[in-house]
Amino acid sequence: MARQLHPSTSSDWCVMSNFEMRKRVLSGKDATPALATPVMISQGGNNPKDGRKRPVLPLASTIPTPVLLASLVIVVLGLGYLILIRSFTDTSLGELPQTTEKMMKSQNRNPILRRPNLAESSPEQKIRDRVTPKPSISLPNVLLIEAGTSVVSNWLFQAGACHPQVFENEPSYYATQVQFFDQDRRYNQGLEFYSKRYEHCLEEEGAEILLDATPNTLEFPQRVHDIYSQDAAGSAMATLKLIFVLREPVERELAAYKLKANDYKQSTDKKNGWFSDAVHEDGTLMTFEQYSLKVLRMYIKEKLDYYRSGLYGMHLIEWAKLFNRNQLLVLNYDEIRDDPSKAQWRIEQFLGKNLGGSLSAYDVIQTEDIPKRAIKLLEPLFRKSNEVLYDFLRDNPGPSVEQSPFSRFKQRISPKEHTGLVLPNVLLIGAQKAGTSAVAEWLFSNGVCNPEAFDGEPFFFNKEAQFFDNDRRYKQGIEFYANRFDHCIDEGLDELIMDGTPNTIEHPQRVYDIYSQPAAGDSISKLKLIVILREPIDRELSSYNHKVFDYKEAEAKEKRGWVNGTWYRDVVHKQDGTIKTFTEYCEFVKLYMMVGAPTYKISRYVEHLKNWVRLFDRSHLLVLSYDELLNNPSKVQWRIEKFLGTKFDGALAKTNQSGSASKVKEIPHSAIQVLEPVFHDLNEELYKFLNNTPGPPMEQSPFPRFYVRSSNNT
Repeated sequence: MARQLHPSTSSDWCVMSNFEMRKRVLSGKDATPALATPVMISQGGNNPKDGRKRPVLPLASTIPTPVLLASLVIVVLGLGYLILIRSFTDTSLGELPQTTEKMMKSQNRNPILRRPNLAESSPEQKIRDRVTPKPSISLPNVLLIEAGTSVVSNWLFQAGACHPQVFENEPSYYATQVQFFDQDRRYNQGLEFYSKRYEHCLEEEGAEILLDATPNTLEFPQRVHDIYSQDAAGSAMATLKLIFVLREPVERELAAYKLKANDYKQSTDKKNGWFSDAVHEDGTLMTFEQYSLKVLRMYIKEKLDYYRSGLYGMHLIEWAKLFNRNQLLVLNYDEIRDDPSKAQWRIEQFLGKNLGGSLSAYDVIQTEDIPKRAIKLLEPLFRKSNEVLYDFLRDNPGPSVEQSPFSRFKQRISPKEHTGLVLPNVLLIGAQKAGTSAVAEWLFSNGVCNPEAFDGEPFFFNKEAQFFDNDRRYKQGIEFYANRFDHCIDEGLDELIMDGTPNTIEHPQRVYDIYSQPAAGDSISKLKLIVILREPIDRELSSYNHKVFDYKEAEAKEKRGWVNGTWYRDVVHKQDGTIKTFTEYCEFVKLYMMVGAPTYKISRYVEHLKNWVRLFDRSHLLVLSYDELLNNPSKVQWRIEKFLGTKFDGALAKTNQSGSASKVKEIPHSAIQVLEPVFHDLNEELYKFLNNTPGPPMEQSPFPRFYVRSSNNT
C-alpha cells in the first residue's frame, strides 16, 4: 500500500536529513507546522471489495522503534539549531538557509555526524558568528582629543584602528577626524550621520578600535555625552575611551599657526579659509608674533570659541562632570616627545591591547623657534589656566596608567613680581575728536596694554578709563585707577600701558596729584604724554556731528524726551526737540566758552598745554597735528614710535572723514564768523608757545598753522 504523507509535504519527511529538513522549513517551502501534526498513513483506505473503512493510523505506529528514535533525534536537533540561530539573530527566516548552507558546504562536512572538536569553536558558535548581523549603530569607541593628535592617530591607524569613512565631496582629512561634534552643520544631522562613518569598520576583520581623532572635540563634552547617551547608541557610552593629549599651550599655538601658514601658501584664495584670522587686511600672512599680538592675545583673554582650546583645565573639569574619570586618559605631549615608548605603553594599557609599532613625535618645536615677544605675550595668558589643570589632575586621579603627578609644562619666562600699584606710562590726553581713537586702536593692536573694563562698565572703558575727567571715579582714588591696569603685568604687557581718555587734557593737576603719591613709586618720571591738536572750529563740527548722530539714534529708539543729562543735549532745541543748525550750535559754544564752562574749554589748547608743562617735563609731552595725521599718517606713526622707543607693526590708518550722509561736512561761513574771533588769538598764542618751548626732537617744528575748511574756500 502506498504511504500518504501530510498533504503539504511533497517528499518523505522521515528520510530527509536534518539539514535538508531545516532548509525546507526555513526556506518557506514547508511552512505548515508539519512537525506539530502527526503524519498519517492509510492502512488500505476504503476497501471497495468489502466496503469497510479501515482506520487511518499514525505513522509512528507503523515504524520500527529504532527508526522512530533516530527520526526524533534528528527532529530535536533540527529544532535546536533553529532555536539557537533565532536567539542570536534578527535575520529573517528566508535568509538563514542560504547563509547556513553556504557555511556548511564550505566546511564540507555533515553537521550531524561530526562531533565538535573541543579545541575549536562549535558549529553553533560558528553559525552564530557568521550569521549574526552587525549592530545598525556603530560609534567610535576611542576619541582622541586636543593637541598632538596627528602623532598618536597615525600610530593607532597603522596599528589597525579603523578610519572613519570619507563620503563623496568630503575632504580627505575626514578619514582621520570626522569633525562631527565641532561643526554645527554636521552635528545637527544626528547620531546616524556620525554612525555611518563607521559602519564599514564592523565588516573588517580585527577592527576592534574605532577611532575619531578630531582635536576640537575638546570644546564639546556635552555634545559627546548627548550622542553616546541616546538609546540607539546602546552600550557605546560604557565602552567609550577618551584620550587627551595636552601640549604646552604656546607650542600648541605655534604648531596651529604653522598649519595655517602652510595652507595659506597653498591656497589661491588668500583671504578666505580657516587660516583667514592670520591674514592681514591686504592679504599678506602675519608673522607668528603679529598673530599672537593681534589675534591670540585678545581672543584667548576673552576665552572666545576656538581660541579657548589651550585653557585645558577649564575643559577637563567639564568632561569629568559628564564621564567617569577612568574613561579619560590625559597624556603630556612632552612625554610623547621625550619618552615615546612610555607614552605608548600608557595608551596600550588604557586600551587593553598590545598594538605594536612605534609611537614617535615628529612635530618638535624648540624654545628658540618661538619669538621671544610671542612667548612674553602668550605665556602669561595660560599661566592661571595651567595651574587650574595641575590642581584638577592632582585632586581627580584618573586611570592607574596615567602619569601622576602630571608633568608641569615648560615655563620659559618667570612670572614678574611687582610691588606697588600699576599705572599707565602713556597717556593719550586729547584732544577729543582729533583722531585719538585711530591712534589708540593702532597702539592697542600692537601690544600697548589697554585699561580693563570691569563688569557693569561700558565697553569703551577698555580704551579710556575716564578717571581724571569723571568726578565720581576720580574720588575713588589711585587704587581704583590702578586696578584697571593690573592685568597688564599678568599678561606680560608691562612695557607700554596706556589710557586713551581724550578729555584728560583738561586735568593736568589731577594727573600730577595721582602720579606724585608715594604708592605710585617712580611712575611720574616714566610717564609720557601724547596730545593731538585739531583746528578748533573743525573739531567743534566733528563733535556736533557726533552728538546729532547719538540724538537721532535715541530718537529712533523712542527716547526723544530723554535729553537732559545726555552729552548731546546742547544740539537740541529744548522747546520742540528739533536739532540746531551748526551755526546755532556755535552760538551756544561761544556763550559758554566766554563764561568758562569746562566742557567748552577743550579747544583752548594753549591754556591747557601751559598747565601741563608747568607740572611735567616738556620732553615727555609730544604734540601732534591732526592735519598731518589726516594727510600723512605714516609720518605721525614714525613720530610716535620714536617717542615711545618702539617699532610697531602695521600702518596707522587715516582717520574717517566720510561718515553718514546726514553729516555736516563743510563749515558754513556763518559758523566761522561766530567762532573765528574766539579762537584767533588763542591759536596765535599756541603757535608762539610751541615755538618758544620746544618738545622732544621728533616733534614737528614749527607746529603747522591750522587751516579752516569752510564752504567759501573749498
